[in-house]
Amino acid sequence: MDSCISAIIYSYYNNLHTNQYVAPLINIPKSDFKLRRDIIKLLLFHSIDQDLLYFIDDFKVLTKESSKVDLILVDHCNIQGDVLTEYFSTNRLNVVSIIDHHADENVFLDANPRIIKPCGSCTSLIFNYWNSILKEKALEKDVILLLLGPLLIDTSNFTQKVESEDTLAYNTYQTVFSNDSTLFVRDVDGIAPSDSSSALENGSNGFYDFYKQLKDAKKDLTGFSLVDILHKDYKQFKFDNISVGFSSIGKSIAWIVKNYHKDLESSFTEVLKTNNIDIIIITSSYTKKENDEYTREFAYYYQNKDVEVFNKLHDLAKDKLQLNSNIYKLDKIEKKDVQIKGEFKIYNQDILSASRKQIVPIVKDIIESN
Repeated sequence: MDSCISAIIYSYYNNLHTNQYVAPLINIPKSDFKLRRDIIKLLLFHSIDQDLLYFIDDFKVLTKESSKVDLILVDHCNIQGDVLTEYFSTNRLNVVSIIDHHADENVFLDANPRIIKPCGSCTSLIFNYWNSILKEKALEKDVILLLLGPLLIDTSNFTQKVESEDTLAYNTYQTVFSNDSTLFVRDVDGIAPSDSSSALENGSNGFYDFYKQLKDAKKDLTGFSLVDILHKDYKQFKFDNISVGFSSIGKSIAWIVKNYHKDLESSFTEVLKTNNIDIIIITSSYTKKENDEYTREFAYYYQNKDVEVFNKLHDLAKDKLQLNSNIYKLDKIEKKDVQIKGEFKIYNQDILSASRKQIVPIVKDIIESN
């Protein structure tokens, strides 16, 4: 959601400022968009459906008349994906701007603006940047409502990972709606954030219904295959000559094994082949129902045992992530007696603050140093 809304909002504000059109590119196949029920729900609230969006499938069509393409990176600071990597390797891409909240990879240092700062949602950086330029033009209520979605999701309703840039953006959003008693009149499939000014007086809690419905949509895996789940929140990187996929899931590995133990090998193999990657890293995060304990796990699968760094990945990441074998419902995983070719490793992760955003640079450093 953060990436999608970042692209849309940057493009819209850029057009307001320059009168030039920038295509907001969603860097996933259009066929994968159906997996993002939270984004679909938020966009439909604004009468935006997928036919109004540009996906990576459209990129070559959009750029067929261009010898070189100017690219703005939002919610990442380096080239991602096979299509853009191909264009960049043949000198057909020019990265002109970056706004991101991940670890700085120290590339494209001439980009302007080049804003890379920690915050909960990248949309906060984008809004604050354009608000400083556009002033009151940036404060359209429909736009602010769109921005609220990823901010609330990525900060768990403004309770986690909140940084100064998020607070700055959020305080401005509150000002926009402070005197509006018709804030959330519209309703699409149940989305209707709390009523207006009295809700805003309670801070983030006033948006809880809005947040809850987006969160429920994000967690809804009904009807998804394991391949779908692994592609649902997926990012891909290349470190040296090794292609690494990172899949974030909101369920335990025990849940995955319980529901998909017969499909593990075929699903992992398909993900490796479809994405042309060497290893898939799965970062799971969830709350145990029996005691409300928030938990993270670090798992990975690979087939090529000749890549030595894969064989010792756990040992090299163990200290930084505090990995151990205290895996949730390990007994039930073992009872499934999963037979799988290749290597599937599962660990409990005691560093709860390390999400994929922090894990990617750790894995990058491990691979490039070994």
